[in-house]
Amino acid sequence: MTLTTQLKEFRDMTMNRMPQSIIQSFNDGIEELKTNRLKENALQKGDTIPEFSLKDINGENIQLMDVHRSEFLILNFYRGGWCPYCNMELRAYESLKKDFEAADSNIIAISAEVPKLAAQTTQKNLITFPVLTDVDAHFMKQVGIVFQLNEKTKKDYESFGMDFTQIHGNENYELPVPAIYVINKNLEIVFVHFEADYMTRIEPKEVLSIIKNQLQTV
Repeated sequence: MTLTTQLKEFRDMTMNRMPQSIIQSFNDGIEELKTNRLKENALQKGDTIPEFSLKDINGENIQLMDVHRSEFLILNFYRGGWCPYCNMELRAYESLKKDFEAADSNIIAISAEVPKLAAQTTQKNLITFPVLTDVDAHFMKQVGIVFQLNEKTKKDYESFGMDFTQIHGNENYELPVPAIYVINKNLEIVFVHFEADYMTRIEPKEVLSIIKNQLQTV
């Protein structure tokens, strides 16, 4: 089953049992992101990704060049292990990890959830590539993919038991838009997938195909 099919089935099931008011709130949030032109203002293909210092699941500092060992590096920005759509996506990339490695590319996942929760995300999804924490979303803000939850959406998440002060270790109430960035050895961005609708993701096999095509031009 493709990732797209999994996401659609889960979305349909969830929407059928979720209160209409909350569905509307989440849809309004998606439209707000589109109106704010976050996608257009984020780093684009041809830009250079900034250096970063992130935390691994043990709380150790990880630099960009610690994980960028191949021709290409895939940066998978996810919302958190609490997000079922993100978990499905992470597992899909894990299932193709050897294929990506054969295409001379590595994968890392990045969120703002604290290392303890990133470790849980790693364990429950059986992830073997690095799952890293961007403290206070500092790096993701440089990339330009971070937004702040509005008061209505914040209350909706709280009604589901989501305490972002504990998840992120701060009171910023900021989330990244799920995004895939692929960079080359020169830290140049060669591909971007940015989707305001967090329930929609690009197929990992499509990313793999794009990387294979990029290899032909190296």
